[in-house]
Amino acid sequence: MPADDPLADPRITLLGPQRDPRVPQVAERLGLRGRRFALITAGWRDREREDELLTELLGGDTLNLGLWGLMQQVWELDPELAEGDRRRRQLHAQMQELYLIGLEKAAEAIRRIRDRTSLDERARAMAVEDVLDVMRGLDTRHLERVADLNHAFFARYRPQHRDAVAEGRMRVGRMIAECEAIAVTGGHVGVLMGALHLFNLAPALAAPAAPAAPAGPDADAAERPAPVLLRPVLAWGAGAMALTERVLLFYDHAVSSPPVSELLMNGLGLTRGIVALPSATDRLDLRNPDRMSVLALRTAPRLPVLLDAQAEITLTVDGRLPAGTRIVGTDGLTTAYLPAEAPPSPEEVDA
Repeated sequence: MPADDPLADPRITLLGPQRDPRVPQVAERLGLRGRRFALITAGWRDREREDELLTELLGGDTLNLGLWGLMQQVWELDPELAEGDRRRRQLHAQMQELYLIGLEKAAEAIRRIRDRTSLDERARAMAVEDVLDVMRGLDTRHLERVADLNHAFFARYRPQHRDAVAEGRMRVGRMIAECEAIAVTGGHVGVLMGALHLFNLAPALAAPAAPAAPAGPDADAAERPAPVLLRPVLAWGAGAMALTERVLLFYDHAVSSPPVSELLMNGLGLTRGIVALPSATDRLDLRNPDRMSVLALRTAPRLPVLLDAQAEITLTVDGRLPAGTRIVGTDGLTTAYLPAEAPPSPEEVDA
């Protein structure tokens, strides 16, 4: 992170859980403490205004966008839109449930294949790869279908042309314009994503990527240039997940939760090549390399990033990981990220 003027070269900084807050030290180190922060606490739902402690930690000058409250006002003022959104969320939940049935069967198939230790290793590896292809296909189609569902909702109900939403977007835009930095907290990631999309926060946080750095039409989305951040952003928990390209849910140790990680939807896409895993050590079976390798191979080429208590990861200006970030490798082991070296220039080759 550039120390001279963080506002001239804004970056995203991802943090671990803030049960023992490190926000003051991080904000101080980044040159942001005391700056005016816009707070996005919609993931806290009806507690989103309980931000006194966060305000103090950030240096005392904050403006809560109140997205969850604004969303409740929109639903009250526009019952037709509220009903349309309720049906959209209901259908998404059903799609999520059915997608999980396929994932669970595939995960069980991988476990059974790997348990057949008497078989030739090459045969087992090929069989595992076949099932992984099935899982990656399920992941891709699920994200596409959820995106189609959301696009259909916005095309039919055109919330941007409805008075309550338009007024809310203008209000949010004016508040962000008054702030120098953004803080996005954790909480319920689905609610947070809904509020971010309804009030169209993505273009308020970042401008489209510069046309001078295009990628080919066939390039993987993870390789395309990231949007240009307009203000520094601190994010943790669900807030970190929401900024990335894909939101992955994971609960390896929860008895009542699915035994396999599941993609929920696309995120805001302000980063590149990253899948955020908040409280990873608490929520993932990191001592099980077989299980972790399945997760890493499903998310590839995006890297699973461990956001534990001490994590503080300031991304590069183009929204990518810095060297040394703790990730899960495709072998299922925790490792430090090493960026691939750029090929030498012709001048370097001739030297």
